[in-house]
Amino acid sequence: MKAVILPTGNTELLNPLTKWMPEFLLPVVNKPVVEHLIELLFRHNIKDIILVLKHMPYETEKYFNDGSKWGCRISYSLTREYNGPIPSLGHIRSRLDDSFLCLQCNVITNLDIASFISSHEKSLADVSIAEPTKRDFLIDAKDFYPFIMTPQALSLLEEAPFHHNIDHILKSSSENGIKVNRYSSSFDLKIIHNLNEYFQINKHVLRGGFNGINIPGKEIKLGVWVGRHVRIHRDAVISSPALIGDHTHIKRGVFIGKNSIIGNNVILDMDVSAKESIILDNTYIGSHNEIKNSIIMKNSLINLPRLLDLFIEDDLIIGDLDKKAITFTLERFYNLILAFFLVLLFSPVMFILFFYYLITPFSDYLTSEERNGGYEVADLNGNIKPRSFKYFYFRSKNRFIRKLPGLFNVIKGDMNLVGNSALTLDEIDCLKEEWEFMRFNAPSGLVHLWETEGCNNPTWEEKLVSENFYAATRSFKGDLKILFKTLILFKGYE
Repeated sequence: MKAVILPTGNTELLNPLTKWMPEFLLPVVNKPVVEHLIELLFRHNIKDIILVLKHMPYETEKYFNDGSKWGCRISYSLTREYNGPIPSLGHIRSRLDDSFLCLQCNVITNLDIASFISSHEKSLADVSIAEPTKRDFLIDAKDFYPFIMTPQALSLLEEAPFHHNIDHILKSSSENGIKVNRYSSSFDLKIIHNLNEYFQINKHVLRGGFNGINIPGKEIKLGVWVGRHVRIHRDAVISSPALIGDHTHIKRGVFIGKNSIIGNNVILDMDVSAKESIILDNTYIGSHNEIKNSIIMKNSLINLPRLLDLFIEDDLIIGDLDKKAITFTLERFYNLILAFFLVLLFSPVMFILFFYYLITPFSDYLTSEERNGGYEVADLNGNIKPRSFKYFYFRSKNRFIRKLPGLFNVIKGDMNLVGNSALTLDEIDCLKEEWEFMRFNAPSGLVHLWETEGCNNPTWEEKLVSENFYAATRSFKGDLKILFKTLILFKGYE
């Protein structure tokens, strides 16, 4: 038997989620809602599936492709308008040569499809409707129910004037002498109409309200599922039930409250609190933010139940990790090109100084030192520490000359041209207060903000304040200003 999965009639009730993605890909416990239906169909040996697409069809087809990932054969039909099941099924009637099962893409269910098919075959009916014996408060009497239909019944119903929902199908069937079988069972059925219901259904599935629904990840403790390659700091607190997606980074001091779902490729920075919320894929939540009763995707926050939709422009609060990845690539390219240019520009000076080092090896004029800096990285135990690298410099009182070998660190990718100073281990041990660690949210750099502020020999506290301020306010335009100013001012001594 084939299965047909239909679109919804109105995607606007799910805005802004359906501005970002098709309704077929709305994630329920970090998995597209239709993927749950496909897994259900596969478990009941239905492997020939037709998806009828209306809204953002390319994205859906790109995700499911030919269905081989799920052991199925998936094909597609495109419709401009959705006026109910019958007109959409009529467009693909030539592909429905036998009785077929029909589902809708906004449905989560654990219907025993094998028993439903058996009931349909025994009844010798033209149409079979599956109705749960206990109706959920989210389900309206006129809502969509799974049904099985013969091609002959479809041909007759196509001529009927009313066919927008199940009630119309039943009425038309009665008027056209089509035999209907009502299959009643104790299965669960949830239908996503709007954002509040979307959130409630996610919470219901997370709590184990659906037998047979697979929650992705490994259950590390009762009610807490964690995906692959997840880094969780040992000081983070996670209350059950909760789900954390693949490639997610949970930093120091994070609190994840019950009924929270964290998507894939998410970063929760230090001391974030997330309670009763869904944070979708590729999202960054900045440090010290409190998220409650919200759905967040990248720079957008939807507060529930008021449905207040906010776009946050400040990436330090919430941000788009896809955009951050592009920004990082461009930043790396800019640092590499400019570092090569500066090496060529100052190569005569560097050659003379390197020659001096060769003829006076006892002076140890060119040397290196173990330094730590850059973005935080975590070991397998979740311990966070700065990146370690060998920092090259000339032993000179002149700040400009001393930094020239550091251009090779920039080329290697150890640091940027502009950033915070790379610290020794002893200096890192001096960092005690929580705010002092904010400096590691910015990369290490060859030149620093405090060097442009007219302070040749800042105190340790002055340097920390300047570097934490830089980490909180850094931008590409600001880095260019610092670099330009530094090249002009680099003639003082320390």
